[in-house]
Amino acid sequence: MSSKKHKKKQMGNAETARAAALAKAEAQALEEKPILPKVAEKVTKVADRAGAPAPVTRRFFAYLIDWYVGALCTAIPISVVAHQTTGDLTNQYLVDYPHPFGIVAGVLALLFAFAYYIAIPLFVWRGQTPGKRLCGIKIVQEDGSPVALPNLALRQIVGVTIIEGVIANASSIWHQMLTIVTGINFVHPLMYVGFAITLVSCFMILIRKDHRCLHDFIGGTRVALVEKS
Repeated sequence: MSSKKHKKKQMGNAETARAAALAKAEAQALEEKPILPKVAEKVTKVADRAGAPAPVTRRFFAYLIDWYVGALCTAIPISVVAHQTTGDLTNQYLVDYPHPFGIVAGVLALLFAFAYYIAIPLFVWRGQTPGKRLCGIKIVQEDGSPVALPNLALRQIVGVTIIEGVIANASSIWHQMLTIVTGINFVHPLMYVGFAITLVSCFMILIRKDHRCLHDFIGGTRVALVEKS
């Protein structure tokens, strides 16, 4: 008789334990359930931001980085030629070089500049110079598709270097080369024109919701945020 009571007691304890475990699992599930929509909402927000127009501040800091590093790239071949011709590494004014070394130094410097601004965002980090990569932004086509060589060539060579003419060191190089070839001082006139055009371009970035500037329209591009992994 006592053994039957003992078995019933054990069965009752087992059922109580199972019920307690089930209740605990349900409680944990209820506690974790509200987290899932929050996680999904956070992921959605990140996805929505990726591809959105890059803020002006990020573009500005990316520009500062690229301006400095790009200037160093263009200075390398000029310094080598300067050392061989004038003995002065710091002389970056191509007009002072004996003919034809000013043109040679200018051509090499432009090749280095375009390698930085075109080859890197085309073959290394798609749509990104080092400055843009550090700032989490990239160049894309107007419809958001990956940028291509024609876009970068129009954007960087025609828009930035030739038309705007002051926001990259390569601009002053081609101004000096034009002066050497023609014998007419184009350096200062083109610099002043470039400042005026660049002011208009900067104004476009500030007032437009997509923050596209003049060289973006020329290249059919825009600068967008990159989704962080």
